[in-house]
Amino acid sequence: MSKILNLVKAGKVFELHPGTFGIDSMAKMTKEEMVAIFDYFGAFWKYEGEPCSERPHALLKNSKHSNEFISCKKVLKYPRMCELFANEVLKGQWWKDNIDVVVSPAYSAIGYEVAKEISKTRNQKVEYVPVEKDANGNPTIIRSGINSFKNVLIINELMTTKSGSTWEIKQAVLACKRNGLSPKINDCRASLGRTKIERSGGQKGRGLESECPPGIFARPRFRRFA
Repeated sequence: MSKILNLVKAGKVFELHPGTFGIDSMAKMTKEEMVAIFDYFGAFWKYEGEPCSERPHALLKNSKHSNEFISCKKVLKYPRMCELFANEVLKGQWWKDNIDVVVSPAYSAIGYEVAKEISKTRNQKVEYVPVEKDANGNPTIIRSGINSFKNVLIINELMTTKSGSTWEIKQAVLACKRNGLSPKINDCRASLGRTKIERSGGQKGRGLESECPPGIFARPRFRRFA
């Protein structure tokens, strides 16, 4: 059993820090370690088989149901854990350009933490821009705007579908146009989840597509109920 698993099992999860996982290396937290941390906080459950009305299941934003549930807020409400997962998001040189702006939902603590970590080691002038919810409860409002020549990194807590909050944030960023140009979206990242998010600046030569890193859990099985 790894040192991380031993600490979690012993109830010493708050003794974990980025250096425990090798912050200066490519070594990342394993699926087993992440599951153990979320289990510790009672933030994850999953059962085999199709979700059904007779069993506990999660209702997703796309009106489908899932046989597993991940509650990021139960874990990321602790600054210690938020720092831990922000560092995991940033491990590896996965972007080609410098990050000028980190954008995330206003209710997502990890976006600010990622910006803070970038400011320490990569770009002292990095900006953090929260995206607020509109009247329908969707993250679409960027009050301060974003300069069209800035490179943007979108951060979310969890991504499971193509049409959820991360996609809405992307649209909000692209709407910040100046002289017909939108900011360049460098990448879309989440602390957990797995989905394909299209990155496009809306101009020739600026469109990109990114496969977000695999999440810690298998892709949920969905079923729509009448």
